Formats: sequence, structure tokens, C-alpha cells
Amino acid sequence: MLALFACQANAEIYKSINAAGEVVYTDTPTQGAEKLKMPALPTYTPPPLPASSYTPVQATEKAEFYKSFVIVSPANEETIRNNLGILNIEAQLTPALQDKLKHRVQYYLNGKPYGTPIGKTSLTISNLDRGEYTLSATVVDADGTALISTGDVVLYIKRHSVLQNPPKPTHLPAAKP
Repeated sequence: MLALFACQANAEIYKSINAAGEVVYTDTPTQGAEKLKMPALPTYTPPPLPASSYTPVQATEKAEFYKSFVIVSPANEETIRNNLGILNIEAQLTPALQDKLKHRVQYYLNGKPYGTPIGKTSLTISNLDRGEYTLSATVVDADGTALISTGDVVLYIKRHSVLQNPPKPTHLPAAKP
């Protein structure tokens, strides 16, 4: 496949005018076609990444505490039908949350922290507008260091729209005699 791509990158381009007087560009030479000289393709070399001050938790430290962390409800790509915009979240953490070590769960809605970290693996969010949301959670220690995270769950909130059910008129016009 790379050889095919390399061949296309070095392909020659020809310009000709057809019987209708239209300009035609092609990679196939035809009688009377002019071979075009194409400029070299631009390339980009990104600068090196700066050294990070982030120190990840060692795998052995993580292994002591948590083996898995997943959001079990709502399911990925689930549609929540609730006219009040209520979302009940249930996560499963193995082993259980280490409250004695002041570990907490930080929930994220659309990639932004939702509230402050809490000491439980369930949460209820109210009054969400209709639409698509991305949900995730992370267990953090007392210093705020991430210990384990769930994957993203995409969900859809479905609320009835006022536009779908227009209000009924409050008075009826008088009948014509």
C-alpha cells in the first residue's frame, strides 16, 4: 500500500483541452497534452514536545488499589427519555472505593469536571437539556492525583419539545352567524 501511495505522489500531471474547449487535468498522457511541472509537496516536522512535569502513578501503586473502573449505567449510546432531564449514573469499581485513604470519584460531563469529587460511585444529575453528552469518571487520591479512570460513555437525553406539542389556544374565536 505504501508503494502505491509513493507512486501516486510521484505521478505526472497532464493538461489538455478537449473537443468542447474545456481544460482537462489528468495523470494519463494524451495526444497534445502538456506535462505540468508540479511543486514539491510541503512537509512539516513538529517541534519536540516539552518535558512534562506530570509524574504518573506507578503501575505497582495502582495495582494495590484498583483493578477496574467502568460506568455500568447508562450504557454507551443509550437514550435517556426523561422530561425532567434526570440522569442516574452507576459506576463499578473493583475493589471498592478506599474511603480510609480519602479517595474520591470525580465525574466528568462533556470532558469538564461535574461538581467536586465525591465518596461514592453513583451520582444523579438533574435538568440536563436534550442532546448528546459524554460521561466519564476518575478516582483521585487526597492530592487530586488520578488513580484510575473509566472510558467515555456517550448518551443522549430525550426531552419533549414545546415545538412538538404547541400550546392549545386559551380562547376560541366567536362563531359566525
